[in-house]
Amino acid sequence: MGVQVMWLERLSGGVVPLITLDDAKDKLRIISPEGEDTQLDAEISRAVLAASTALEVDEDGFGGLGFPLVSQQWVRKGAELSDKFLRLPFARVQSVEAIYCTTAQGGEFDLSAEDYVLVGKGRLKAIQVLPGVTLPQLSDRPDAVSIRFTAGFPSVEEVPEDIKAAVRELAAFFYDHGLSDAEKGIPEQVQHGIDRLTHRYRAFYA
Repeated sequence: MGVQVMWLERLSGGVVPLITLDDAKDKLRIISPEGEDTQLDAEISRAVLAASTALEVDEDGFGGLGFPLVSQQWVRKGAELSDKFLRLPFARVQSVEAIYCTTAQGGEFDLSAEDYVLVGKGRLKAIQVLPGVTLPQLSDRPDAVSIRFTAGFPSVEEVPEDIKAAVRELAAFFYDHGLSDAEKGIPEQVQHGIDRLTHRYRAFYA
């Protein structure tokens, strides 16, 4: 077979605020009277969401730090069960829920969880089909095989503090400059700070 075509689709999850409103207010040194919402809350919340979005992958699995940040379910589709296809594209893979194929006869074949193992490959993980497992002849179509899996930190609370520190810095920038001005680009000094905080987490699939 020639060049393999593989792609990702996000099934559930997505961008979530990685710090609380109170956390962001503390960073911005905004003190609200107890029990009273300020008119700035909505603006601060938008800045937090924009900062969280900047570090998150998009719906196709690109950008951000290179992997989903908080539990998301994805499906990977391709034409064959090759070693490359079975090497999962994200760091922080929690589990594989299903592997299913369309056979040459037009039926569907589900690979049992007892027929494969999820093994570590550095930051990334790969699926290994166990010896002796008989695989069917696959349909000649680009989406003949699908892998459904979950990736990301299990919860916002388990996102590391240095990633949250990067969100605080970005949220402060977006709040101070306005989201429309921020679209012109993040200043080099701010970006370097974000990169230093997140460098060890960045993982891009090759």
